[in-house]
Amino acid sequence: MAVGFDFKKRLGAGYFGEVWLAIDTGLQTERAVKLIPPEKVVNTQNFFHEAQVLKAAEHANVVKVEEAGTMDDGRLYVAMEYLPKGSLEDEAKGGYVDLSRAKRIMIDVLRGLEYSHSQSILHRDIKPANILIGTTGEGKLSDFGLSIPAGVDPAAFGMKGYVYTLHVPPEVHIGNPYSELGEIYACGVTLYRLVNGDAFLPPVPSAELQKLVLSGKYPDRKSYRRFVTRPIRTLINRCLNLDPNKRFQSVTDLRHAVEQLEVRLNWNEKLLANGFQWSSSHNKKIHQITMVSDANSDWSIEVKRGASRHNLRRISALCFGQLSSRMAEQRVKRLLQDFVLGNLP
Repeated sequence: MAVGFDFKKRLGAGYFGEVWLAIDTGLQTERAVKLIPPEKVVNTQNFFHEAQVLKAAEHANVVKVEEAGTMDDGRLYVAMEYLPKGSLEDEAKGGYVDLSRAKRIMIDVLRGLEYSHSQSILHRDIKPANILIGTTGEGKLSDFGLSIPAGVDPAAFGMKGYVYTLHVPPEVHIGNPYSELGEIYACGVTLYRLVNGDAFLPPVPSAELQKLVLSGKYPDRKSYRRFVTRPIRTLINRCLNLDPNKRFQSVTDLRHAVEQLEVRLNWNEKLLANGFQWSSSHNKKIHQITMVSDANSDWSIEVKRGASRHNLRRISALCFGQLSSRMAEQRVKRLLQDFVLGNLP
């Protein structure tokens, strides 16, 4: 192609087009190049203006835009820095990430979003697939080339209608304009997915999904992994409030709240044939909590600790037997969350 890119590998595809790994033949540098069919764009001039604004408004937590233009076949392109670690969606693979990792990534995303909002630019598509991983593991918001200035009609500005229903705030579904408070909602859905994994978002027919979102039943605000602490759940649920005025009122307020979350320990969860097991490495010690049921449907909880997985000893004061399923759930949640908060025995 004449523009100066040697396309090597397709990295992904979505509603707006494809992203390719390409070599900038002029600079001999790897780029991530997004190719956008012209039918996806209403106003080409505005599209390029936005790309120019983003080029001038760089931030450490925003994927760097190098240039934008038109291919010989009419497709628009945006050339960005290439980040070989991929996206947060690639990293999570549908599962949950460590709570400390989720906290760090969300702080990074919110810093990038803060800067975007300071420039009166709304992202409109915050989700794990649009958070790329930098060389030191930091989060970087991508797809800013498809964002719009606050208060501008997307159709009039340049991009045809596109919504990712799960992350779109309820007020937008009923016709209200996208706002900074809508970005708060999208960040809440993103963090919900990070701490829980997508298993907590069961498939729903598209015809029903919007109704569930509007009713506040999807995502399920009462359903979290057992080790997700109350402060984290409360923060996410506030972001997901159906009333925008009851959410955090700025990205800065949300970032400060995330920074204050206590995460002293991360749990790895393993499903057993008759229960669950959680393990963690903290302060050069291995912690392990097991919750299993017996043939009589009684549950028991065992807590062990040691210098290695082969040298674990029971912490008798934290072990319980012959519990009902409800009591076992309550006790294991309390134990797991106490460890996360640093309340270690």
